[in-house]
Amino acid sequence: MKVIRQLDSIEPIVLDPLKGVAERDWCSAPEGKWSLAQIIEHLAIAFDLVATGFAAVPDGQAQERNATPAQSVLRHALLGSGELPEDMKAPDISHPSDDPEPELVVARFRMGIEQTRTLIEDWPEERQVATFLRHPVLGDLNLPEWVRFHFVHCSLHSRQIEKRLENVQH
Repeated sequence: MKVIRQLDSIEPIVLDPLKGVAERDWCSAPEGKWSLAQIIEHLAIAFDLVATGFAAVPDGQAQERNATPAQSVLRHALLGSGELPEDMKAPDISHPSDDPEPELVVARFRMGIEQTRTLIEDWPEERQVATFLRHPVLGDLNLPEWVRFHFVHCSLHSRQIEKRLENVQH
């Protein structure tokens, strides 16, 4: 199943480059940028919000997608291309804390992935595609679309992590 393959690829693309990075490097950041720990916490928050949101939707609740035509076009373009604009701003609810603990944010990130995996494994495909959760820019997304968004989102941040690591000694 494509959804599980995408979900399975997220942890390695985000966390593998961080193996062996010293804690001081996890917690430092250029002026006005998030630290590595903050980036991981931001991703963990996103997974947690989505998994918790879907888990709260009662089974059998009829839903229709709520999205403007512009959001629908943007959703197809961004999820189809696999690219998010670099200047796309994170909603305040997903902003990380000022000084997160690296080990805790990694654990939270992994838990969010596992919560999402549980939804995919437990929910029939019909429920996955017929249940929607609001994205602040793209409108309503179903569970497979959210997994695709997480993949694209994490890919963007993994490139930022790799760029940051160019200046760090392991």
